[in-house]
Amino acid sequence: MLRTLSEKFHLRGPSELIGVDIGTTSIKVCTVKKVKNGFKLVKFGRKFYTDDLLHDGNIIDQQFVAQELSTLLKETGISSRSAAASLSSYTVITKRITIPYVPKEDLDDSVMLEVENVIPFPLQDIYYNYYVMNPEDEKGEMMNLLIVAAKREIVDGYINTFKLAGLNLLILDVDIFAITNLVEMLHTPKEFSVVTADVGASVTNIAIVKGQGIEFTREILIGGKHLTADIGRALKIEYNDAEEKKLTGDNEAQELFSEFVGNVASEINKTINFYVATKPKETVGKIFLTGGSALIGQLKEEIETETGIEVEFLNPFLTFNGQADDLTYRADQCFAPVALYLSTRIGDLET
Repeated sequence: MLRTLSEKFHLRGPSELIGVDIGTTSIKVCTVKKVKNGFKLVKFGRKFYTDDLLHDGNIIDQQFVAQELSTLLKETGISSRSAAASLSSYTVITKRITIPYVPKEDLDDSVMLEVENVIPFPLQDIYYNYYVMNPEDEKGEMMNLLIVAAKREIVDGYINTFKLAGLNLLILDVDIFAITNLVEMLHTPKEFSVVTADVGASVTNIAIVKGQGIEFTREILIGGKHLTADIGRALKIEYNDAEEKKLTGDNEAQELFSEFVGNVASEINKTINFYVATKPKETVGKIFLTGGSALIGQLKEEIETETGIEVEFLNPFLTFNGQADDLTYRADQCFAPVALYLSTRIGDLET
């Protein structure tokens, strides 16, 4: 749905595009191949870290991340030098605006003036892009636009990190848009809205999708890393040991598990209730759960109980022919969506 934020950095004609998802405590990489009926999954790899890789959306140690990315690509058997990445959604500003119809050749100048009004940073401090959300009105009336802006320091940090890794960063997207675009590829119900809940290490991103468009987004500051820290403090154990107990659903920490899944489920339910209250004619028919922390025990069931809506793990492999070697299916199903979608954007670079 969203064009790249950094079109000016495009190079022409790569035969393969690496999807790279840099999370708070993980790096995921993926390549796909275009085939007759869509895409074939070629390679997928992931690596996890105890220390944070990101802080407020910025890559903390660009040299370290570049080296780790290079190593992961080598271990995964990926040799392409062209890449697509995404920014954390809480680091970008999105604004929906409605303006009188403007001819395509004049739209860039008109949007620049709007950006100055709706984005709370000077133009010289940001990169921005926009998307026309409704086809240009033949009657010459109004246009609905989505404007997306990110601070230059964050974007430049990604560009430099990929340069240090010997990669050409050709596309920079936003993680929540990557996930919702994947949902649009896999599921396009017209009669009801669907929710995506991406439960990550530091934040949970919630989006409500109807047909081919995003209706509502929200970020909540709850993630699996917070549960790990709580387990570590409660049981007086090291971080890695606490992480292991989180993944195995250790009985010693059941009260903390219940509190975590209850909080996530409650916030998702609040988001849905707010959306339905503002759009009484809309109904939410399904919730798609993804992200590494979506694997925490009983989260899926708790969300179903809290909301009364069917919850399904988002399966990004449904639209792909074949699977990369050594996939642990449910885990990779939750970790893969962003990198997987980014790798399919090879089509956006074809000339």
